[in-house]
Amino acid sequence: MDHDEHHEHVSDEKGRKHLTEGFHIGKKDLWLVAGGALGALALLGLGKASQKVRPAAVSAVREGYAFKEWVAGKAEKLKEDVEDIVAEGVHQYQQDLAATAGTVKKEKDILEKIEKIVEDKLARMKTEQGEG
Repeated sequence: MDHDEHHEHVSDEKGRKHLTEGFHIGKKDLWLVAGGALGALALLGLGKASQKVRPAAVSAVREGYAFKEWVAGKAEKLKEDVEDIVAEGVHQYQQDLAATAGTVKKEKDILEKIEKIVEDKLARMKTEQGEG
């Protein structure tokens, strides 16, 4: 809590700001104080009933920790599965890209061969027309 300055800015009817003295607590500070008070009461009550409550509290913490470990294990497995799926997808994409590039190269080679054949035929036709 930052209460180094115990002043509040207040505007009068003419819009001038004045400082007012006092200790001002915000909503967050109130919740913090209320939580601390409840915690202190719980500690006082727990001290008296600790002989009865302690085994149940230890058991609850043990079960909570076991659950946390179980969830962490499941989360790690899920993370590994997602990483595997992403790696497989990237690999397939790269294979498709390489296959597409190979197909484009083959198509280009075929078109170049067709172009050469057409040029040769046109050249022969011109030669035959020039002779005839």
